[in-house]
Amino acid sequence: MKYLMLFILLVTRTVISVAQQKGTAATCQFHSINSIGLLEGSAGSAFQLQTINGAQYKSWFGGIGLGLDYYRYRTVPFFIDLRKEFGKNANKLFVYSDLGVNFGWVTDKQKTQYVSDDKFANGFYSDLGFGYKVNLGKNGGLVMSLGYTYKKVIESYKLPLYLYGNSIYSEPPLNDQTVKYSYSLNRITIKIGWEF
Repeated sequence: MKYLMLFILLVTRTVISVAQQKGTAATCQFHSINSIGLLEGSAGSAFQLQTINGAQYKSWFGGIGLGLDYYRYRTVPFFIDLRKEFGKNANKLFVYSDLGVNFGWVTDKQKTQYVSDDKFANGFYSDLGFGYKVNLGKNGGLVMSLGYTYKKVIESYKLPLYLYGNSIYSEPPLNDQTVKYSYSLNRITIKIGWEF
């Protein structure tokens, strides 16, 4: 996890440095992509928000993204976004790939019932897909995409001793016994946004 964070920081620094260099305005441009999306999976439907900021060189785009993901557990994905556009027209098809870390920001209602010390560890986040960008002039364009996204959430808590008296456990748990659950959440995502 530390190496992934270091890699993300190095890519961020490189993208910002390239975007700020004088004399590269004709070939390297800063872009911001802001979108809202629908997530659909076996746990139901939820929505997401994302902002991605980075630099485009010819048909390639690289940036850093941050979002809010409300699927099953509210989380904050922080990721690297890479895109490749196709075609010579103003409107373009593209493919994208996101890779990063998923930070837990779980609401009280989403925590396990009867547990006051519920903790959520950071997990893996990815998103792969394709889309279409409609160029609307110098002010930006409309971006639509369809993809497959994955997030991992790790929940842990200590077993409350009083539940043993309710015959939930066959043996009394130890005071320091910790339960861990790992959730692998696979979803389909549909996003619409604005790029400028």
